[in-house]
Amino acid sequence: MGCSQNPAGNGKNQFGEEKDRQISLQSQIGAQKQENLHPETQGILKNQKKPQEQKPHPMEIEALRQREYRAGDLTIKETLKDGSNYHRYVAYYFSQGLKIYGLLTIPKTPMPKNGYPAVIFVHGYIPPKNYSTINSYPTYQDTLAKAGFATFKPDLRGHGNSQGEAKSAHYSEKYLIDTLYAIEYLKNHSKVNPEKIVYWGHSNGGEIGLRVAVISQDIKAYSFWAGVVGSYEDMLETYNKKIHFLNLKERDNPLVNKYGLPSQNPDFWNGIDPYTYLTDIKAPIQIHHAGADKSVPIELSISLKNELEKINKEVEYFKYQGDDHNISKNSTQAFQRTIEFYRKYLNISVSSKQKS
Repeated sequence: MGCSQNPAGNGKNQFGEEKDRQISLQSQIGAQKQENLHPETQGILKNQKKPQEQKPHPMEIEALRQREYRAGDLTIKETLKDGSNYHRYVAYYFSQGLKIYGLLTIPKTPMPKNGYPAVIFVHGYIPPKNYSTINSYPTYQDTLAKAGFATFKPDLRGHGNSQGEAKSAHYSEKYLIDTLYAIEYLKNHSKVNPEKIVYWGHSNGGEIGLRVAVISQDIKAYSFWAGVVGSYEDMLETYNKKIHFLNLKERDNPLVNKYGLPSQNPDFWNGIDPYTYLTDIKAPIQIHHAGADKSVPIELSISLKNELEKINKEVEYFKYQGDDHNISKNSTQAFQRTIEFYRKYLNISVSSKQKS
């Protein structure tokens, strides 16, 4: 039988009020009955009434901090032809049960007492079918290897011979997890000093690196080249039209479809955005970006620089006027700055012969 609402506008009539009293009375009786039950039975009933806690989104920074990244040593799959002053190997490790390959270099120079300083080298976007362990970024990795660093460039899942499906660095945590495992494996290598590991990342590798910086304390310095290092609000709203691979008018965005834009749902986006956690960064960051970069707008690097400066973090910023996404015209100068930056913060002194 239907009932109309009362004139007071509180949504209840006399029948509704009577029903509320009955419910309240039943609740009181139920509570009294539960008090008379065996304590174990009371506990079961309480647990049944508790709503299930919602699982955190796998991209949430706090969730990624809570994960364990257990690692052994890198396994050598193949010995390659030596570089000018370093050995080269194809090695692999495991990330979430997937075999991830990568290019490992070890200096030929006498090993320091605690092992060589090392660079974790994270590649940017290359179509997976075009990616090569040996032929992607060869001169870039070679430059760091010749400077006396052990280096390891993991082929993120789905690239080269690495197992798994290639994912988006922007909407998935998978590449970040691959990188965090790679760092743990590199720390365990017998010829690497685990206290002297630095990070180099290009484009999406910069985006991954910024997340590493707010999760891991193992990296002693970061160098980002043309990094996708804006906040999610920068990338999906403020500068979205300038970022073709994230342009919401041209491409589908699964996170935006589900959660809305950062300005519409800050609770969700703040949880996965490293900008929320910039105050937790301990290591210095060096930023390189070209003024004519048509792939990743320089505004993203400027934004990161400005935010780090606001909170008094150690940051260096270099702009290369008229250069491209790979900083091709100024790569020699950019690498000189990168290597000097690493040596400074790793407290490495070198002879004139060792300087690159």
